[in-house]
Amino acid sequence: MADEIAWETSLKIALDLSRRENKLVLAAFFGSTCEACIKMKTCTLITQRVLDYLKLHFIPIKYESGIDSDQFMRFCVTAKPAIIVLDPEGNEIFRKIGYFEPDVLIEKLEMARKKAAHRAAKILTIINNIG
Repeated sequence: MADEIAWETSLKIALDLSRRENKLVLAAFFGSTCEACIKMKTCTLITQRVLDYLKLHFIPIKYESGIDSDQFMRFCVTAKPAIIVLDPEGNEIFRKIGYFEPDVLIEKLEMARKKAAHRAAKILTIINNIG
């Protein structure tokens, strides 16, 4: 059987793991009847390259419309599929809507990781200048 994404079911647990493992949280928002969502789940998110990349760099959590409507409202998600990258404190640092081929998804997530690293370096500089 092929590898599968180990989706977290609790944002609190995902954020705790994110802090412990020094990873970002990838919140994915899907709909069961959304064609682009189905394609994302059955084409992109099952490729070994994407699976390996997510396992190495992210704590993934998945939300389904209807079932997780509170999270859709919390994150103001009105279009699907949506991916939102959060830092370990739960701050949104990146958001993209739509279907992505595997290489494009990894490219987008690399942009998010670079943005997070730049933000962390900036904060560290500010802290060092204060002290």
